[in-house]
Amino acid sequence: MRADKPRRAAEPDGTRRSSDVIHTLAKRTAIVALVSGIGLSAATAFTASSATAALGTQSPLGISTLAGGVAASPSVASPEDVAAERSETLDQQADAISSAAADAAAVRRTDALTTEATSLETENERLRNLSKFMWPTKGGVGSPFGMRFHPILHYYRMHDGDDIGGTCGQPIWAAQSGTVIKTEMGYNGGSGNNVWIDNGDINGVNVASGYLHMRNYIVKVGQYVNKGDVIGYVGSTGLSTACHLHFSIKKDGRESNPMEYIGWNSESDQKAAKSDNE
Repeated sequence: MRADKPRRAAEPDGTRRSSDVIHTLAKRTAIVALVSGIGLSAATAFTASSATAALGTQSPLGISTLAGGVAASPSVASPEDVAAERSETLDQQADAISSAAADAAAVRRTDALTTEATSLETENERLRNLSKFMWPTKGGVGSPFGMRFHPILHYYRMHDGDDIGGTCGQPIWAAQSGTVIKTEMGYNGGSGNNVWIDNGDINGVNVASGYLHMRNYIVKVGQYVNKGDVIGYVGSTGLSTACHLHFSIKKDGRESNPMEYIGWNSESDQKAAKSDNE
């Protein structure tokens, strides 16, 4: 170094170099900071993307990722929708139960009406036939209801029944259904062995039928008999001259003409004609 060279000349040059160094360091610092920021952002974005992809396939909450990378929530019904659906189901069940109950009730009602109709028809048929008594035994009428000269007593008196001729021992049938209210053996004032049957109310009148001069009977008091049942056999007991059936009818306890009940029967004329020809 030259001794005579001024020192002041070196200072500006040193100062320049210091400023350049500081400037260079500042630029480098800025670049590092910039690069660091970009890297941080990229790392953050990469980390978030990876986490999202992982959640889209394995999330315990069931969150899935759509094609655009947006998470889609599953469809969850609201309480109002659940309540409405439950109410509709209950209404349908109630309608089904009501319909089934209505059907069952209709079936029961139909059965009841059918049974009632059958009962009514049976009762109507019974009522129609009540006043139609069957012919009580084989043979025709030899002595009708009314005043007559008695063949044994030899005077006129009321004959309170129809004498139907027949063979001794032939069956006697219940002319109408009813309950046996009287059975007698012996003379019994001339009636002989006899049976009376209460045939019940017929057109507002209590009707009873009597079977007199029987050889014997095979029924007992309190027994119910149906029209056509055999109740005994033709005889000639009591005040009688030959085997025959004296058939009587009482309406409310008073003797009445039996032909009101048995005269309708066309078989009566046939039987009477057949009996007359025998």
